[in-house]
Amino acid sequence: MPGSSLLRLRPPIVWRGTALSTIEAGPVTRQLPDGAALDVSTPAARRRSAWRLLRASGKPTDGWLSRHVHRKISRLCSYVLLRLGLTANHATFLTLCIGIAAAWLLAQTSHKTMIAGALLFWCASIADGIDGEMARLTLSESPLGEHLDTSVDHATHLLAFTGVMVGWWRQGMSRAGWALAIIVAIGLPATVLWGVHLIRKSRMKASPFLVDTKPIELAVTTAARETGAPALRMASALFVLFRREAFSLSFLLVSLFTGRRVVYPTLVAIGLAIATLTLAGYREPIARALRGQWP
Repeated sequence: MPGSSLLRLRPPIVWRGTALSTIEAGPVTRQLPDGAALDVSTPAARRRSAWRLLRASGKPTDGWLSRHVHRKISRLCSYVLLRLGLTANHATFLTLCIGIAAAWLLAQTSHKTMIAGALLFWCASIADGIDGEMARLTLSESPLGEHLDTSVDHATHLLAFTGVMVGWWRQGMSRAGWALAIIVAIGLPATVLWGVHLIRKSRMKASPFLVDTKPIELAVTTAARETGAPALRMASALFVLFRREAFSLSFLLVSLFTGRRVVYPTLVAIGLAIATLTLAGYREPIARALRGQWP
């Protein structure tokens, strides 16, 4: 926002109705709805207005954890970064750096590094919302920025998984462990790409190669409600745990109890099995629900 010394106030607008076209009409006062105009007349007023806009910067698809925990933290970070003159792209790069640091810690072998890495992974999930908040506040949203945000989101998850696998290998991996590692290493990206394919196909128009996979979760919930299938309802409840914010917090909570990296590929394998069976067994209802999300 420009400084107060650079503000230029335009003269008041005078509206003339058709019935008043031949006579002079004085200025008419109109009551604007709350939030239609924000005070930017002083530095303090601009700070208050910026914070008010940040508080309204959430998304309709935000879950309970995002609305009540993650957004409260990310908005404070967004406000600080904006005050420092940084942009949404800087915030995206910051998220990537946190993800890299988390992966390095997860690639170690001690319980303490497991907890520290999981904590940073959770912080990366929180930081993932900062760039979007900053972009919406500064009116700098763009398809490129959205694609960059989605790519970094997928990259932080891939880095964390790679770090866990390296840490597991350094702790010692049995033959059965190698088999599990190969299954998860192939199954995880394959399942993500499958979900991305379903989303891109449902949009019926050109889309970036990588897209946010949250529509899959919403489609499973919608399909469960429409079909009433018990298995799909159970899968819908479990898909909530696959949310970016819920998964990272679950990752942290598990790390408090064990430093054995093998626990995480095992949990991921179970999740992949549930996701695969759900997408394969209820493909048509889920595809129909996905198509219903787009105008």
